[in-house]
Amino acid sequence: MKQHAIPQNVLDVEFKLFTKFTLKEFAYLALGLGIAGIMIYLMIGKTIDLLVGIPIAVVSSIAGIILALVPINEQPADKFIQNYVTAITSPTQRVWRSKKIGKNIEKPNVKPAEDGTIIHKDVKEQKKKIIGGSQDVLKEEIDDSDKDIFGDLDPVKEESIPQDIPVTTETEVVGEKVAVTQAPTNIIITNNNIQNYQFSAKGMENVPGNINIWLCDNEYKPIPDVISYLKDSSGKLLFANKTGKNGYFLTNKIWYPGHYLLEFEHPTYKFPRVEIILEDINIKLPIKINTL
Repeated sequence: MKQHAIPQNVLDVEFKLFTKFTLKEFAYLALGLGIAGIMIYLMIGKTIDLLVGIPIAVVSSIAGIILALVPINEQPADKFIQNYVTAITSPTQRVWRSKKIGKNIEKPNVKPAEDGTIIHKDVKEQKKKIIGGSQDVLKEEIDDSDKDIFGDLDPVKEESIPQDIPVTTETEVVGEKVAVTQAPTNIIITNNNIQNYQFSAKGMENVPGNINIWLCDNEYKPIPDVISYLKDSSGKLLFANKTGKNGYFLTNKIWYPGHYLLEFEHPTYKFPRVEIILEDINIKLPIKINTL
């Protein structure tokens, strides 16, 4: 014996205006045929040209009949059109992430400046005159408002942080040469020396990206609100965001082996320019970068 389908919503019943026509179907039919009738009337009175009136009358009649009487894929035509538009305008891919990681995720709030660079969306650009010239220079003032991409990473403990290799220069003080130690202004990180900059941090195994930076001062305190840029070897911008309260810049993506550049902007602190020659895409440990 054939089983009958059980209604999923017994209250989802449309009012029948007469016979099998619902109020919505009658409205579609009346509107379509009504527009066609008006076009015919205007053509008879020679108010509009036949070449204009006939196509409009035919299209409106067909549209009204289809919407009122013709089901598509076992559903009303208007519902089918609505579902089709929703399907082609909605995302076709989904990314699943845990609540622990995903609850604080934010998109980079950046915009292009007039000179072609990428800046924070709330930046107010001020023009500064060039002495002896006729052009203006844009000065960026960053409004500090962003947070970490992932706000639940634990702050880094000082004993787990590797030390930078300082650069020693010489300067003359009262006729004597004195060694002065300063941080390098340009750092090149390869597969051979990356372990000198990486450290273990709780929660990093859950992040989706493989280029992760931690910015700190010389006392190993994290620096928030640093505008950070990831670029390719030609200088093309690939990703940008601000560091959050724990000082992390997480790129949120697996990057292929290649040559990458990192640049940082902050109104108070200065950072070295970092070049990363990425060979192993499975390393997610953060890279520590000190201020200059």
